[in-house]
Amino acid sequence: MTTSLLEHCLNGLNAKQILRLLFRKFRDLCNLRCISIIGLAFLIVQFLLLILYGHTRCEGEICVTESRNTSSFYSIFFWNRRKKGPLLPLCPTIPPGLYGYIKPSTEVLTWAELESKFLNLHYGGRYKPPNCTSRHRVAIIVPFRDREIHLKIFLNNLHPILQRQQIEYGIYVVDLDLKVQFNRALLLNVGVLESLRLHDYQCFIFHDVDLLPENDNNLYTCPDNPRHMSVAVNRLKYKLPYDKIFGGVAAISKEDFLKVNGYSNRYFGWGGEDDDMFN
Repeated sequence: MTTSLLEHCLNGLNAKQILRLLFRKFRDLCNLRCISIIGLAFLIVQFLLLILYGHTRCEGEICVTESRNTSSFYSIFFWNRRKKGPLLPLCPTIPPGLYGYIKPSTEVLTWAELESKFLNLHYGGRYKPPNCTSRHRVAIIVPFRDREIHLKIFLNNLHPILQRQQIEYGIYVVDLDLKVQFNRALLLNVGVLESLRLHDYQCFIFHDVDLLPENDNNLYTCPDNPRHMSVAVNRLKYKLPYDKIFGGVAAISKEDFLKVNGYSNRYFGWGGEDDDMFN
């Protein structure tokens, strides 16, 4: 006749020792369950915070959701595969809904009115065409300081134009502290670095905040070669002040920008950095 494991363990123990042993095992089991319940509750709370305050970035099939409401000691990331939907066709080379000449609006909307007007923008002010795959991923970099009215007018005019042109784009306004001497080139370089952290853009359009397109046939697309886009400005009587000007609005591919290591940061005040880039 063989003895069971329990009988073997209890062999030689009196009733008091057996009760003590059972109590200890029961306590350990309860502690384990309590720890599991607390851990499960913690994960549920973090998951809810992630849903409410998280920011999702998707590249290809992979999406990353990062919590923006976590402790300063850690961040939470969730990786998941994005469900494949139907592949959208490429957008036409020439967008079909362009107007041609347009008179820029000088209406100054409030920030709340701008947000209500452009509800089709994605997180961070990005946009992609809903019915086709854009041929161009463009970061619009805007150097900025203390020109809020100009910025509101700029956004109110530019968003509709870029959307008619079926561009996948993001607008990045890079602000400089009023106490620091203005350095346009530095702001442009910062805008490039920060935009590439958020999305894989193919090119950059460096855009002064006080310049507005008068014709949406001036396409904000990625060029094969650097392109000056503000060759005719009304306050300059639609004439170039000199032949090699490259300021105002300029488009450069990511490859070309990285090849020349961006703009020179040595130019403080207005002017100089665009001529340096041209050369």
